[in-house]
Amino acid sequence: MRNWRHVLSIGRQIDSPAKKRAFNRRHFTAAAGRYDLATRGMSLGRDQAWKKDLVAILPAIAEPVCVDLASGTGDIAFLLAARFPAARVVGIDLTEDMVARARGRRPPANVHFLCQDMTETGFADASVDIVTGSYALRNAPHLAEVLQEVYRILKPGGHAAFLDFSKSDRPGLQRFQYRLLKGWCGLWGVLLHGDPAIHAYIADSLRQFPALEDYHRLLRHCDFEIIQARFFYLGLLELVLVRKQ
Repeated sequence: MRNWRHVLSIGRQIDSPAKKRAFNRRHFTAAAGRYDLATRGMSLGRDQAWKKDLVAILPAIAEPVCVDLASGTGDIAFLLAARFPAARVVGIDLTEDMVARARGRRPPANVHFLCQDMTETGFADASVDIVTGSYALRNAPHLAEVLQEVYRILKPGGHAAFLDFSKSDRPGLQRFQYRLLKGWCGLWGVLLHGDPAIHAYIADSLRQFPALEDYHRLLRHCDFEIIQARFFYLGLLELVLVRKQ
């Protein structure tokens, strides 16, 4: 019962950038051991296909510098290295446990993983060709700051691709999405960790994320051109490709 009461309090634990950053550190440290199994299970086995779609929509570049935000155990970074063999790929993540697991997969010499906050990547201005993020922006302590950081490090004409849950513009559907994700992801939290809050958090992070039109408006406000947007699972997830103006 205590765990379910904890689930109901998640929203209050992530209602400021500082609190959300601290929550994410605790949350993803606890989730790291079974994170890959969780993403496969919650997506009904479609997670890998979506990530391959993300990398496939990127433009062909001979030797790109690629940065993967909230890289987790490194799925996107490895796919980038396969798509761009001459690339330099850096995956950054907030938690040491995730970085350790990514490094434990024995990445090739051109792939590196760093423990770094996505609001302060440490890359020089206009030094990166491609930025990616799967389930990254929704976890940003401050979304606009992350988008500004992506814009700063991208070269003019550089591309970014983001895969994440998509929040409907319709209040009724927003409530349905919240309840669906709260229950479904909470179930996987119980099955894998004995704690529904471990993955029920997804519903609360989406509740605080901007609705689709506002999200796209923010992308444009940050001087990104939306090149392509694709939806999965009846609009529950979106893959968006943008270009720095």
